[in-house]
Amino acid sequence: MKKKVSLKWKIARYLLFFAAAMIGVVLLFQIGLLQPMYEANKISMIRQVSDEVTDALDSGDLNETIFRVSAENDLCVRVIGVNTGDMTAGNMGCPLYRMDSLELLGHIYEAQQNGNTYLYRGETRMAGRPGLDSVIYTRIVPAEKGDTIVMVYGSISPVDAATATLKMQLWYISGIILVFMALLTMLMYRTIARPLTQINEAAKKLPEGRYEASEDTGKYREAQELNETLSRAAEDIQKADRAKRDLIANVSHDLRTPLTMISGYGEMMRDLPGENNPENLQVIIDESQRLKMLVNDLLDLSRLQEHRIVLQPQVFDLAGLITQEMRKYDVYQVNDGFVLNWQEPGATMVSADMERIRQVFNNFMTNAINYSGRSRRIDVRLKRENGMARVEVQDYGEGIAADQLPLVWDRYYKVDRAHVRSASGSGIGLAIVKEILDLHQVPYGVESEPDKGSTFWFALPLQDQNNN
Repeated sequence: MKKKVSLKWKIARYLLFFAAAMIGVVLLFQIGLLQPMYEANKISMIRQVSDEVTDALDSGDLNETIFRVSAENDLCVRVIGVNTGDMTAGNMGCPLYRMDSLELLGHIYEAQQNGNTYLYRGETRMAGRPGLDSVIYTRIVPAEKGDTIVMVYGSISPVDAATATLKMQLWYISGIILVFMALLTMLMYRTIARPLTQINEAAKKLPEGRYEASEDTGKYREAQELNETLSRAAEDIQKADRAKRDLIANVSHDLRTPLTMISGYGEMMRDLPGENNPENLQVIIDESQRLKMLVNDLLDLSRLQEHRIVLQPQVFDLAGLITQEMRKYDVYQVNDGFVLNWQEPGATMVSADMERIRQVFNNFMTNAINYSGRSRRIDVRLKRENGMARVEVQDYGEGIAADQLPLVWDRYYKVDRAHVRSASGSGIGLAIVKEILDLHQVPYGVESEPDKGSTFWFALPLQDQNNN
């Protein structure tokens, strides 16, 4: 893979390109376009002077206007007419004054042929000799008593000397720009690139859950925000790493317990006469089922997070499903003194993947049993409101602190085991619930207060809207 260019050299490259572009623009305008722009400006000025003189033909200050515009613009003006006579202002040796009659008539004739105006661009002869490169603008002003001819002359000075001077200046300007560009590159590197480089070096320790940035990396807002983001990421990595280790320890413990039971009872049945009885065999079967449930949970979570599970939606009675599943937990009422409150509200038709919703409900129930505490009371409710069927499973145990509520759905999260009842379950049930309900795109959540228990809920769209 091609090696990436560092930010310092990218800044230098962009600044060099910008400097070269600016020098090119200056070169184009000051050298390449100097002569054309000068000539265009001179011609525009001559036309403007002709307009001013024409406007003053009927005024009493024609002579003053001619002398003023001639002096201000370094031009020669000649006016020939019935009312004005032959008036010339400016240098009396200019071609307009010394122009022979034939050439003068030629300019007037061209003006007549071109709508009373004629712009001549080229050399002007003075008394039969070659003259300067110049512009002569001739205008015929019609009048009742006779036409008036307004002629304006201006010389086009060569700009070779000015161009040579500008070229020399351009070399000095280019050198100055390059020096400033180098200084600006170093300044931008110190203020922008170097902090990012230091942040990058510090970020290489993120996989270890460590991020230690120096004070120099926070010289501007974006770098400071990046520092804060990476610091939080390092903290999250540390928390996730600790939670992952805890999960591995918990799962290992949950795996070891049934394996120990299966191994122990199997050896006992093999070695001790009379121990090969249905009761011991049932223990092995129960522990195998517990082990199977744990493995299935781990596989389900993995497949859900990798989006390898496709929902199979169908319309079914949610209340009937809950009633059916609640029978599984009667053993907890008989053997452990639990009080499970559930009153079926009647048929409640919803559309969802029934087996996955069954899995969600059982995980809620397992979680409530494990964290019910001494109260051992669990309330299950099904409400129909706003076109949704809302299922709630409430326990009255230790509850969850407000800052821990967003974490309960995390695959690595587990609360203090001191308050956890020893029961079947992998400890990742809520992570599976989150993935299933996210896949259904339905609302769910948890409401809890310390020492008051927790209520886990989810909602599904009703199919029979008349039941709202």
